[in-house]
Amino acid sequence: MIPAALEARLGEQGWLVLELPDPAPVFEARERLLAFLRQRGLRELDSLDAYHRSVTDDARHFELLHKLAQHYWRQQLGRSIVARNLALFRDLVGPDLHIQNRPYLRAVRPGMPRDAAPLHRDTYYGASPFEVSIVVPFTTMDESAALRVVSGSHLQPDAAYPFTQHTSEDVTLGSPKHRLGYPYAPRLLDPAVDRRAVPVPLEVGEVAIFGLSLVHGGGVNEGSRTRFSTDIRIVNSHAPVAFSRGVDPEYFVPLCASTISRSARIHLDANRSSGTGDPEPG
Repeated sequence: MIPAALEARLGEQGWLVLELPDPAPVFEARERLLAFLRQRGLRELDSLDAYHRSVTDDARHFELLHKLAQHYWRQQLGRSIVARNLALFRDLVGPDLHIQNRPYLRAVRPGMPRDAAPLHRDTYYGASPFEVSIVVPFTTMDESAALRVVSGSHLQPDAAYPFTQHTSEDVTLGSPKHRLGYPYAPRLLDPAVDRRAVPVPLEVGEVAIFGLSLVHGGGVNEGSRTRFSTDIRIVNSHAPVAFSRGVDPEYFVPLCASTISRSARIHLDANRSSGTGDPEPG
């Protein structure tokens, strides 16, 4: 059970750092990602955080990252991290959960602005405040390389964070970079918001959890090592959320359901098959 004090903190500040009860799938995923990169020509790479020494060209970086992400999706490594810590996330979000089918995989090299995501609200891009993001580091994210957040922003209206609309020069709808989580029509917040953001350092085995109305962003990596992480979205299956989105008809897929929900689904499906229906409630 999540202590009441931690739940209250999540409600007030909009984000929370927790240790995973079972961090093993994070370390397993890290090793499999490293093995894939070695197989794709980076034989000298001994750790993910040294990636920037081997890949300095932007075009090569984004091509390799997209291939790595496809491997990550095929192997369902993100799903494994959540599934093997399911009790924690059901406690926070509910017993009926959907999970992002293709979680975002991030590799942000030191001092490379094009790798990074500026401060933003995902609800500006069609996400729902009912959705929860789980940021899982595969490398240490100290203050110089950490996710940054504006505490309490999840409770404030959009009017408090106006944006200017831009068009990306190198991201188009459905392109590899778009599938990696880079917007093709970025909505940039006032730079003054940066001064209110605070870093959220994370060690491997910890996660940061927040709702998608929170103002957040990785920002430029000011450290000396590559920042590798994934952000995995989950949502209560009964929340008013579109499970198909944009170019991805399976943006969210089922993860788990309560006994009551499973029984109800069987009942409703049986009625549809027999041509009968349940009476209207009331």
